[in-house]
Amino acid sequence: MPAKSRYTLVIDGLSPVTRSHDIKAEASYYGKVLCVERDARARCALVEFQRSVHSRDADRAWEKLDGLRFDGCRWKVDWAVRKDFDFMGWKWTEGDERSPSRSPSRPHDIGY
Repeated sequence: MPAKSRYTLVIDGLSPVTRSHDIKAEASYYGKVLCVERDARARCALVEFQRSVHSRDADRAWEKLDGLRFDGCRWKVDWAVRKDFDFMGWKWTEGDERSPSRSPSRPHDIGY
């Protein structure tokens, strides 16, 4: 079983009209969202929550957002794994709290 992220969720099944800021707004109900990056062709997004030893923000978001109907589509939410990071061009940093979670050459938030 691949290692899963403790702070980053992957959302599949997004509508073509759902924007990054829409995803961030929904996820922000459950905690501090640091970054959302959406891939329009794959209809998925990564959502990174603030890292905190005692925070359950990503846990709550996973519980509440999985199965959400938004823009006519049902979201499938799961914990991001290394291949999700690779797909989006993010650097896998689980276990290394000092590193940024994304490659410095990538923009912070792509608004599709």
